[in-house]
Amino acid sequence: MRINHNISALKANNQLYRTNNQLDKSLEKLSSGFRINRAADDAAGMAISQKMKTQIAGLDQASRNASDGISVIQTAEGALTEVGSMLQRMRELAVQAANGTNTTEDRDSIQAEIDQLKDEIQRISDTTEFNTKILLNGNIDQKSYSDNSAVSLVSLSDEVEKGNYAILVTGNAEQAVVNGTSAYFTTTIGSGEGGKININGQDIIIEEGESSIEVFEKIRDTCDIMGIDAKIDTVTGNLNLTSRTYGSKYSINIESTNSSLSAKLGLTTPATQYGVDATATIVSGFNSTATLSVDGKQITVTDTGNFEMIFEAEQIADLAADGNVNVTVLDAGPMELQIGANEGQTMNVRIPKVNPKTLGIDTADIRTEEGAQKAITAFDNAVTSVTAIRAKLGAYQNRLEHSISNLDVTSENMSEALSRIEDVDMAEEMATYTQKNVLAQAGTSMLAQANERPQTILTLLQG
Repeated sequence: MRINHNISALKANNQLYRTNNQLDKSLEKLSSGFRINRAADDAAGMAISQKMKTQIAGLDQASRNASDGISVIQTAEGALTEVGSMLQRMRELAVQAANGTNTTEDRDSIQAEIDQLKDEIQRISDTTEFNTKILLNGNIDQKSYSDNSAVSLVSLSDEVEKGNYAILVTGNAEQAVVNGTSAYFTTTIGSGEGGKININGQDIIIEEGESSIEVFEKIRDTCDIMGIDAKIDTVTGNLNLTSRTYGSKYSINIESTNSSLSAKLGLTTPATQYGVDATATIVSGFNSTATLSVDGKQITVTDTGNFEMIFEAEQIADLAADGNVNVTVLDAGPMELQIGANEGQTMNVRIPKVNPKTLGIDTADIRTEEGAQKAITAFDNAVTSVTAIRAKLGAYQNRLEHSISNLDVTSENMSEALSRIEDVDMAEEMATYTQKNVLAQAGTSMLAQANERPQTILTLLQG
């Protein structure tokens, strides 16, 4: 028997220390609810759980991002709903104006309402925004740049990929022009010079005794109704008529019942002058199946799969030197929504520019029956365009709703997996705690008894 080293007490104390240590860990798990409170508890489990936490947080944020994307789309689609309603009203007005029972004053009133509706469509395009981002002015569409300031890319379809596209403009679009052959008269309409001038089907009755100013005002006001500018050339003094629109679809036709009246005005009658369409060819960047068509200043390149690029060519001073047009289409522009927890898990949302020009109604004028008929078709096409854009936005929204559902389910499943790794089983841990608590009490008792054993040595010393 030894007294310098109480081996039994040391053993009991060591075991009690281990038991108390395990009891502390069990209490920590029960109080925190976590199975892993430090890396030492489960190094591999801790590493896995941290990655899963990162993914879950990313998934939850991606779900919120997608919800914000839906809000953007709903804002744009709500604005387009009103644009569509206005186009329907404008088409209704065009049908009304096309009826032959209307007077010039009636059509003027109808045109005034159409003009106001066009202004409102432009305002909606310029001001519809979400979080200060303008939605309908083309800022959320693919960006493009032209190296020729006279030729711009008006619109492009979703099927147009990024890259360089080149066309060659070989001829400018021209307006229909009728130039007087002599200086506009400065005296009154004399005897035998009265009569009727017909411009594009509209009669202008010129009576004897009317002054040059009165006659010009009649011609000017009638031409204005038909989209024709009537001016007196400040140099030659000739009466010139010019259509406001470009292209071969537009013409100026002049008839007169009195040759003396025609001569007085400096106009040769009968006369018909047509506008001229621009001419262009494809150079590079397009598939061999692409085709090019021209309508006035508008140059359209189409291809299979709904590929479409629409250019607008202004007057080019030197076609030989400046007719080459290179347009670069970039990836930049579309709104990129981060709808995943990791890099590259994005979705692009494109909203094209929507205004009277891109809808093809900026020149709509119903003040003549012919103009009203053309306007009906123009408004039909505009309604179709807006409907197509709304359909695309609806498809975006449906996709985002499915993405949100997928993100939420994935987050839920990963949270469940994380719980199995990280959370403590309270029932099992309570059983462990109870076991360790009993062992601690037993260990304490044994340590006390082990400390009492050296007392037996006193009996030997006393003997």
